[in-house]
Amino acid sequence: MPSQHSGQPGQALPPMRCNELIDYVLQHHEAPTTIIICSSREAFLEGLQRSLEAGSADPGIIQLHPLLIPTIHQLAASSTVSVAFTPTLPHVRAYLASYNSGKVSNPGSLTSARPGSHTPMLAIYGLLALHGHTTEFSIQGLSRSLAIAAEAADAFGMQLTLTEDAEALELRNLEPSVEGETETPRDCWEEQVPVLNSSLALSNDRAWAGRTVDVGAIVAKWCRIVRP
Repeated sequence: MPSQHSGQPGQALPPMRCNELIDYVLQHHEAPTTIIICSSREAFLEGLQRSLEAGSADPGIIQLHPLLIPTIHQLAASSTVSVAFTPTLPHVRAYLASYNSGKVSNPGSLTSARPGSHTPMLAIYGLLALHGHTTEFSIQGLSRSLAIAAEAADAFGMQLTLTEDAEALELRNLEPSVEGETETPRDCWEEQVPVLNSSLALSNDRAWAGRTVDVGAIVAKWCRIVRP
């Protein structure tokens, strides 16, 4: 059963690579914690491998990264962290709705939270990008997803934690701009979205007609935005 509301404010963290996300959760979470990866399992594991290979002199050779060392803390933490892969917007919304209804198993039902500064998390990785190039890349669409996520986190006394894929954002920023198209901001929370859902979002054109708002202004209703 869900716990009483905790009132724990959400947080929107700077973009992270796959390994940085896992590092952060293992260092800061408390049971119960759930990570929702807004991609396929295969895509995430490929990204994790690339991030672990970064800095290696030989491509394909992974240096001894702390994530590869099975410390007692990591083994204990990983057993209390639930991971879900939701590659589409309908997938993530359905998962969150099931979470709200108690149909998704929660590690907190098996593990008692320890007192301390760490917090149970509902971490979502790549939620903003999942809305991109869909008809719901708007205030209306993002607000709907964030409201469902915030309700799920609050119901189980968890802190809603949002972050985006840093590697994907870096690749997108390297793409040449098209004449007449609104330049993509380097800060993902500064990206502009229209008020209502629009079929124009299915194209690469971000120069929508009508009023637009920073993504950060929408996210700030549920989360404190943490700048790097």
